[in-house]
Amino acid sequence: MQIKTEEKKLYPLTTVAIQNKVTECFKMMSVDEKRILIMASPIARNMDATEQDRILISAQQFAHECGIKVNSAYKQIESASRKLVDRSFSYTNEKGKKVYSNWVIDATYEDAGVSLRFTEVILTMLKILDKYNPYTRYKKDLVLKLKKDYSIDFYHLSKKHQNLGAFEMTLDEMFIELGLPDSYRDLRNLKRRVLNSSLDEINQFTDITVTYTVIKENRRVVGFKFLIESKQSKTINNEGRDQHTPDLFFNMTEAQLNMF
Repeated sequence: MQIKTEEKKLYPLTTVAIQNKVTECFKMMSVDEKRILIMASPIARNMDATEQDRILISAQQFAHECGIKVNSAYKQIESASRKLVDRSFSYTNEKGKKVYSNWVIDATYEDAGVSLRFTEVILTMLKILDKYNPYTRYKKDLVLKLKKDYSIDFYHLSKKHQNLGAFEMTLDEMFIELGLPDSYRDLRNLKRRVLNSSLDEINQFTDITVTYTVIKENRRVVGFKFLIESKQSKTINNEGRDQHTPDLFFNMTEAQLNMF
């Protein structure tokens, strides 16, 4: 796949990053499948992995980072990796064409855990991070704390649109992107089991707060608007400052503070 690039952005093992070409990033994946992909992402990028390289996700590491018991971690990653081998995703290529591809070539079950080989398409989307290939990134430890079925999906989407402060999804787009079952066509069920449970968890455990409002046409709900707010705030140490001197940094945005 020919991709125009500039100097690649390098991020530490604590950071997950993936190109925005993956429009259905975690569609219909189980929570453990999503966790494996999230844990493998920074490893593949930092080792500059190829299709021949195996990326080990150990049961010990999986248990520690996801907050589960070690004796159940191996079974969980074995089951999740088996599903990943059979799973595909879609992306839009440089010609604007929709392409389907597999995530994983194969999975080898080791004594310590599971070793995965990713396809070249996936490795490119995990490794090439620049202005020609827009991407979404976030802290690994924050997202691995999420346990609800769709929390990781909504967190990824929110971080993808965080600079805009909001994003919208029609009901049809939500069902396609998340792979939701028809039982959630009931709006009360959708709000309770998908939206509220996911956003409550995101708001409690991550670095952002996400709320939503409904979008209506002729009194009928057709979609949702999601508002994203960062929890991070800069504080100025006022100890020893002359209280009669105006605080020039008061009420500045985070971007303005970073500039100074």
